[in-house]
Amino acid sequence: FLQHFTDQLRLHCNRLSKMSSPDVATAVDAAAARPSEEPKPEAGEGQLLRTIESNHEVKARQSSPLRLVLTQARSDLWSAHPMFFTSLFDPLRDFVLDPALAISCALLPPLFSNAPRLDQLTASCLKVALFVPIKSIYSHVPHRGSAGTTDRSLRSASRDAILHTGPAQGRMPKFQPPSDLRSAFQGGISFAVSAVGDIVGVLTNPRKMKKWVDALGQLKAYLDASGVGDELEEAMMKPMLRGRLLDNLKILNDIQERQDADRHIEAKLSGGDGTHIEQEIRQGHRLMRFATAAYGTEMIKSAIDVEVEHEDLKDHKQAIAVHTGIAPEDVRYIYAKDDSDLHILHHFAAVDKKSKSIVLALRGTLSLSGAIVDVQGMSRNFCLGLAHQGMAEMAEAVWGASGEEINNLFKEDALKDHGLIITGHSLGAGTSCLLNIKCHVEKLVGNRPVKCYAFAPPPTFYPCSDDATGDGKPDPPALVNLAIKNTVAYIHDNDAVPFLSIASVRKLAALLDAVDNKTEHMWFYNRWKIFHEYKDIPQDIYDAVAEAAKNEASEVDGECRMIIPAHVVVWMKKNVISGDFEGYGCDASAVAKNTVFIGQDMFSDHLPEQYEDALDALLEEYSSSTN
Repeated sequence: FLQHFTDQLRLHCNRLSKMSSPDVATAVDAAAARPSEEPKPEAGEGQLLRTIESNHEVKARQSSPLRLVLTQARSDLWSAHPMFFTSLFDPLRDFVLDPALAISCALLPPLFSNAPRLDQLTASCLKVALFVPIKSIYSHVPHRGSAGTTDRSLRSASRDAILHTGPAQGRMPKFQPPSDLRSAFQGGISFAVSAVGDIVGVLTNPRKMKKWVDALGQLKAYLDASGVGDELEEAMMKPMLRGRLLDNLKILNDIQERQDADRHIEAKLSGGDGTHIEQEIRQGHRLMRFATAAYGTEMIKSAIDVEVEHEDLKDHKQAIAVHTGIAPEDVRYIYAKDDSDLHILHHFAAVDKKSKSIVLALRGTLSLSGAIVDVQGMSRNFCLGLAHQGMAEMAEAVWGASGEEINNLFKEDALKDHGLIITGHSLGAGTSCLLNIKCHVEKLVGNRPVKCYAFAPPPTFYPCSDDATGDGKPDPPALVNLAIKNTVAYIHDNDAVPFLSIASVRKLAALLDAVDNKTEHMWFYNRWKIFHEYKDIPQDIYDAVAEAAKNEASEVDGECRMIIPAHVVVWMKKNVISGDFEGYGCDASAVAKNTVFIGQDMFSDHLPEQYEDALDALLEEYSSSTN
């Protein structure tokens, strides 16, 4: 039976891989149920529904019970038109539920062809335990009788264009910019797919698994030895187990909004208003698109803000060209290997004719391997300073994998006078900052100019040098100082990642512990009223948080006051009332003194599309003021 199962699976996977239909689900429909005659083309989702139902009737007498149940489930799915949450239901149906049912309909019944009882049992279980209850629940939910004239999802329209064979229906509709909700949903799906692939890669590669285990073991040993683990347990685990953590976070958020609302003003450089950073905004607006493109085609689709042809997003190289505004032939090198023992960030190199530079764009965190790099925040020696251990190792690995390719590009006659721009978002931004320093200190590309544009970088570097000028700041060596002067960093509103370091996490733990020491003596009802803002926060909690903020804990091994190594940090703040953005040029050392700001948007503000939207708004403001 196992041999038969394996052979059938291989056979049907080969069939699917050879299909050339532009829509996978439509191809699977054809494999699952071939109608004896084509249904007449009609517009809208009704055509797709009729096609499924027609296939269902044709196959009714010769299909297995499991195929009938799955096909009927697809028909019911496309008949569903809930009145509420359509922006969530449509992408869930289009990109998750229907493809899953279609592929199951094609693959599962043939596997059970020699086991009819198992086929009947599986069909009965699915129908009784899953599909019938869902249908029953749906019947009590407010819904529309049919799709009517409502907007159809992108995939529905695409499928109509594929199913209709008439001369007027031969063209695929343009790719529409996604809504904020769909954009976030697609980003989440991309991370989930990457995480699953990462886990499969680890399970099939013992060397990679060993590196994971070693990295996590090293992190745990550090947390135990330094005492940071105990601090986090006291501040988070204890109140979480006693049901106070959410209350503590909400109280700390309210206190920070009152006490730290002007933290970007305090960090602002002299003359660091919007008029003095216009050039940084304009450059950042262009290069953020390179940073987003490094994530891959799906992330580009979630961030794109103009209508484009589907053909323009058919592969990564073409999608990069569309999103960045360069020619496809200028995308010269793409590194997207996942089969090596060492995890290396995906990246690409492209020729940017506007800046006469080769742009090296590094991908941010989009896998569990990337997250493991993020949390390895212990310091290590790196280029005349101390650096984030995980990102320093990643910078060395990226250049080891692609440094030769980059230098070969500079040997071309047309590119001999070009410089190098390194950019990235999140983990890619932190790695870019360190790779930029490495290029300056070790002359990796000779004496040609190297610049770095980092979006949402965490603090990654501390230059080791004496305070020769007496201003309280380290005076880095000349080459490190040059690297910092050639770096611009960007922070979007309340993004938490640019403030994450061992020192800031310990400070956050101290603040939460100060709140918990007060709330643990409160009745649940009083905490509930404070949480829902029916009652003011007691003054003694404000005082406790202020006192904890002033106290400086002694440094532990592996901790240092790292900063974002940039000569200016462009902090893009959004006005809550008007929705307008304002840019502030801030000092990196002053930014590093801030702790993590707790808020409901501390992670959503970190998304690449949020950075693109903020830079779009700032550039539009500058353009309108100029006109």
